[in-house]
Amino acid sequence: MVNTLVNLRDAGRKDLIGLLAAGRVGLVELHEAYLNRGDELEQLQARAESPKLGLLINEWLEYLRSPAGVSPRTKRRYADQTIRRYRVSWEGFFEVLPNGRESRLSDITSGFIREYRNQRVRADGGTTRNTRKDGGRPSAATINRDLVALSSFFRWCGDVKGLAVQKPRMVREREPQGRERWLSPEEIGAVEAVCPSAWWPLFTTLIHTGMRIGEAQGLLWGDVHLDARRISIHEGHRRVKTASSVRDVPITEPLAEVLARQSAIVRAGSADPVFPAPLNNYQAAYSIWRKVCFHAGLHDGSAKPKPNATIHDLRHTFGVSAAKAGVPLVRMQKLMGHASAHMTLRYMRHAPEAHFREDAASISDVLVGQQNREAEARAELARKGFKTA
Repeated sequence: MVNTLVNLRDAGRKDLIGLLAAGRVGLVELHEAYLNRGDELEQLQARAESPKLGLLINEWLEYLRSPAGVSPRTKRRYADQTIRRYRVSWEGFFEVLPNGRESRLSDITSGFIREYRNQRVRADGGTTRNTRKDGGRPSAATINRDLVALSSFFRWCGDVKGLAVQKPRMVREREPQGRERWLSPEEIGAVEAVCPSAWWPLFTTLIHTGMRIGEAQGLLWGDVHLDARRISIHEGHRRVKTASSVRDVPITEPLAEVLARQSAIVRAGSADPVFPAPLNNYQAAYSIWRKVCFHAGLHDGSAKPKPNATIHDLRHTFGVSAAKAGVPLVRMQKLMGHASAHMTLRYMRHAPEAHFREDAASISDVLVGQQNREAEARAELARKGFKTA
């Protein structure tokens, strides 16, 4: 080993000797890397000089919470819920990494991704955080959310920190079709009957507008136009998901009554929140919703009941109801703030068949020229001074 240090000194590798002096590499691993020749010395150096993940992740999460933390995809600030989800994903990564938070950035390799995926999808009833408590396989969406957290971190390392990192290949899991669950009128009534009165205005807003929970929780009274029966979700809205989410949504008469009562209970200046704390906190809403589902009978009926409806299902309830009411696809897409019509199509199978027959008849009229003939006949009657129906 002494000869190894002498040879490294003579070869001008004071960089490696400095890493040894700083305790960044061990003498034995340095000696073995030197004896093996090849590029093992460079690999050892890269690992030693790579920053520790624990400190780097802390810095990244702080950046996401800061004013500078803007998503490159949406061009908007990261939502608190997204940051919490990223933190949970990284807690799982640290459990798989051999050195935990002391691991280095260079330890996030394709091999690590494979190992993490293997532990994530095993179904042997293991007890690590990366396996469901019931021993079952986590959903593809859960695994993909973890990979999104990893991708976001690597993007920050390169774009903000200027670190030379090689992003490992991350193959996403194939996800099934979106979950189909909505509330019937009877279930909505059951929810209202057991829901704490302070929380019902928020939940009924989601049901009657199809807004996302973040959009509703971020509403200000200046966004609510009761006289015009509409709510504006605009660029200045702090929780707008994408540009296509900018829209106006109608206020139904039942919702107008609820919001009118809400404005009499809370401060209702234009800059005041429609749903002040704790109503504007997602975790609090999530907790209350689970209790509401239990008392309303919306659970799986097991010994330890689990809700069979989520807060997001209130948005689905609006979508299904709009389809059943015969709202056209294009208008539904706008009302729900979907980026593409493909996202809205999932609801159209609930459209009544009568509307399909009406649509077919209208298309037929256009194809055979009947619509043009009717328009010409009406114009001719108008010129003669007759009233048209």
